[in-house]
Amino acid sequence: MNRVVRKSRVQSSVEVFDLLVALFTAELVRPSRCLWLVSPWISNVDLIDNSAGTYPVLSRFGRRPVRLAEIVITLAARGTHVVVGTTTDKHNEAFEYQVRTLAEDLDVAHRVTIDKASPRTRHTKAVTGDDYALAGSMNITFNGIHILEEDVELKTDPAYVAQARMDAYSRFGGLL
Repeated sequence: MNRVVRKSRVQSSVEVFDLLVALFTAELVRPSRCLWLVSPWISNVDLIDNSAGTYPVLSRFGRRPVRLAEIVITLAARGTHVVVGTTTDKHNEAFEYQVRTLAEDLDVAHRVTIDKASPRTRHTKAVTGDDYALAGSMNITFNGIHILEEDVELKTDPAYVAQARMDAYSRFGGLL
């Protein structure tokens, strides 16, 4: 499968958010062995609305919208090795702090890798799991998801995903 989303403020603005929610929901149901989140700028955005308690695996966070750091640490607690590839930009410090704090609280710091590079050298954006690769121009930030014009492409072709996983592993580490 190949799905392209070209979004602006008025066109497909919810579609990319829904796509991310679907990917992370699928991860909670069937976690990847390794999940790579690569975004030069990354924020602890609200992703999955658990106000109705629909996601028991997220119950430790209460009945409310659950944020990205909470989701990735939940995945780490379920055995996923989470790799975050980002930059040294100050914007990312709050997300990194949340991830590290939650990882220590749940005793899963050994399953989390944060790889930081200079904002001048890292421009790649991707989310790659066991059976999909999402890539494009979008940073994982509120503006990237909801405001700015962005293109993202989801691919599930096994050969493409295998190559994307090998590329992510060679650049950022993790598990194959």
